Amino acid sequence: MKTITGNIPFIEPPEWAVLERSLIDLMNGAVVPVMEKYVRNDGSVLWPTTEDFASIDGLDDAYESFFNWPVFYMLGGGDHILELSHKTYDGITAQFARYDSGHGHPMVVKEYEQGYDWMHQGEGYVFFYSLCLADPQYEKSRERARRYAGFYLNEDPDAINYDPEKKIILCPHNGSKGPAYRNFENRPYHYPHSFWKVYPLPFLDIEGLDTVDDLQKPGMEEKMAQTMVKRMARGDVACNLASTSLVTNAYLFAGDDKEKYKSWILEYLGAWIERTKQNCGILPDNVGHSGEIGECMGGRWYGGYYGWSWPHGWGTLGDAVTSAAENALLLTGDRHYMELPRSQIDLMASHGKTVGNTLHVPECHNDNGWFQAGPLRADSMAHIWIASMADDDMARIEKLRNHDGGDYKSIQSHYTKHNGGNDAPWIAYLQGDYPNYPVEILRHNHAQVYQCLDFMRQDQQDPATYGDWYLQVRNPISVEGLLQLTMGAPLFMYNGGLLQARLRYFDVQRRRPGLPDDVAALVEKLSDEGAVVHLVNLSPAEDRELIVQGGAFGEHRFRSVSGDRRRELSDGEVGAHGSDPQRYSRWVAEQIEAFSIDVDDTTFAVRLEPGCRVRLELSMERYSADPSYRLPWD
Repeated sequence: MKTITGNIPFIEPPEWAVLERSLIDLMNGAVVPVMEKYVRNDGSVLWPTTEDFASIDGLDDAYESFFNWPVFYMLGGGDHILELSHKTYDGITAQFARYDSGHGHPMVVKEYEQGYDWMHQGEGYVFFYSLCLADPQYEKSRERARRYAGFYLNEDPDAINYDPEKKIILCPHNGSKGPAYRNFENRPYHYPHSFWKVYPLPFLDIEGLDTVDDLQKPGMEEKMAQTMVKRMARGDVACNLASTSLVTNAYLFAGDDKEKYKSWILEYLGAWIERTKQNCGILPDNVGHSGEIGECMGGRWYGGYYGWSWPHGWGTLGDAVTSAAENALLLTGDRHYMELPRSQIDLMASHGKTVGNTLHVPECHNDNGWFQAGPLRADSMAHIWIASMADDDMARIEKLRNHDGGDYKSIQSHYTKHNGGNDAPWIAYLQGDYPNYPVEILRHNHAQVYQCLDFMRQDQQDPATYGDWYLQVRNPISVEGLLQLTMGAPLFMYNGGLLQARLRYFDVQRRRPGLPDDVAALVEKLSDEGAVVHLVNLSPAEDRELIVQGGAFGEHRFRSVSGDRRRELSDGEVGAHGSDPQRYSRWVAEQIEAFSIDVDDTTFAVRLEPGCRVRLELSMERYSADPSYRLPWD
């Protein structure tokens, strides 16, 4: 492995580097009150509050409470973060195997969701994907990954979820017990009126049901429930595309049988791409058991479960579609797969209207046409651009920006389950339009953690009143800023995506993933053929050694690395001294020389001397190597 030495003293440590290391230290300690106050010794959580709980819903919420802990470990968090991640995943999995699904069997069967939609499975199992990425040598995760994927490859006779002839998943609810038609047939869809006030009606062609308020009329809620069961219970929905992440996760363990996973992913995604072509370029959200679009919807291409009409439109659908395209790109290197989510954004934008200076884009469609318009969330286009690095995708981002709200000019401070939402200003930083973004996002992340810690200190809520969300709002880990700055990575698509990163780091001395102690990283620029990263060692006395990898899964190959280094002093040469930092900096600058080395590998090593930095320009061939969870020293 080629090794580069960083030996240029920085004199004054960069503020972003100090803030990065401070944030890592802060979050290392912030998990202590979570575990002491809100998690049992066996890793189980305090909700549900009774042992006689029965439902098909809730497992995802428990997993979500820890979804970013393994990511934080992989970035450089303490060893205890990985230990606690394993503990809570195992604890929650065992805990929910004790609760009844309402169908005479547990919510968790064979350590996996008995059957639910992929909006919920997607957001729940990002915890598992991140755990596999952080610790691929954990044999239990390896075995689970293959078993979980097998539920969709029909390898378990109790879970025949897929029809290989029609290339469909047989039910919108699916899992370790196969197609979960039972969830619809035995579960009345009775939501509180407050729910319907937030989300649109699934269907507009039911006699007597024209508005949400009509549901309060006698018998109308039951009428809606019966229609939902009739139309939504059978066949495939586009939201199921998020299942490709589960199968890709198994591929990344790189066994001898990995090609079967790749074939399934490309076949299943390919079928939805073909349906989109058949449907005049619009992704249909439902297909029946015959393979016909709109079979259960009276011929409508919309109206499927978690599809265009209900409840979130592109807000959920976009995560599944973008994640599936990224998975196919990762396994093939073919960037044309990103055209599927891109084309749907173009479609929605074509129906948008300019309000003020901002294009308001409709994200839902029903019998009345396109609706629910507003400034488009930046995450899908951020992922598409990070994959393509194409000028026309950057043009789309600029066109779709919230020019009135200015979400690309400042940090967006609002609560989200993933502590994210700052894709737009990060991209502006990478384009050179927001130079102070690294410092501002890291300060914001500090504030998020300290606010959460204070909330937990002041918390007097009775645990008997906890809901499924109780631990999510008490999660003090915030990784969006660290992912963006250190790895050149957007936060993964929350409803089921894998991490898409330009760089990844490993600690040579501790032989584990993550930045070494005292080391900070800043990805300053991304392009189709490379990246620029600044590495800093804040230690006053210790060398730090790290390995830099191309991509989260070693999918990118480095062609060469160039940068600057300090020449060695000649025998008898005396260094500068005194108390004038400016004079010293000028003296150091006189000793700087350029270097460039060929790498032709997915990894290279860096040795950082104490109090020193190095700025590296990386020439890369993206998506040119077979991705896997393999560690550099394996």
